[in-house]
Amino acid sequence: MLAQYQANTQIVEMKVVSNGIGGTRWSPPQSGFIKVNFDGAVFGNLNMSGIGVVIRNNNGAIMASCVEKINQAYKADEIKALAALKALKFAHKLGSQNAILKGGSLGLIQPLKAEDHNLSPLGLLVEDVRLFANNFVRLLYSHIKRSGNSIAYNLAKHAIHIPDFQVWMEDVLSYIVSFLQSDVADLP
Repeated sequence: MLAQYQANTQIVEMKVVSNGIGGTRWSPPQSGFIKVNFDGAVFGNLNMSGIGVVIRNNNGAIMASCVEKINQAYKADEIKALAALKALKFAHKLGSQNAILKGGSLGLIQPLKAEDHNLSPLGLLVEDVRLFANNFVRLLYSHIKRSGNSIAYNLAKHAIHIPDFQVWMEDVLSYIVSFLQSDVADLP
């Protein structure tokens, strides 16, 4: 199973693009790929968690986005792993074959990129993501700081305001548009 995973999944080095002012910026995926940004939020006082996913093409245009509210307060690393799995499933349902999975948790991205079995408490969730990755022809993993992942982060925070699951095709919430405009303002 691990050999099949390694054969079907290309692992790349972490790439973080600096905008020169201490943060990071969204950058378009290489030709033939989509970029799938994900994040999670925990609302401990309400015993709930949220997941946000946004999928964009190489022009920065939104292909789809979604938000899910989960009626359990997970640990931060657990909800991010669940968000990564939801992001892959969402991208796969859209028919994607080549994707860059991009999230703000270096503690998740590093184990996803590693070739060995993860024996940490997060290991089973990491293995779930790895197994689902077999549905893609090429899948790259990448870490990004929160400032470069603002759309997925704000979608995850919005989860508290929805009944359970919400999808937007070629769109996002209206208040998220300013984050999208900021991301693509300096693209060539």
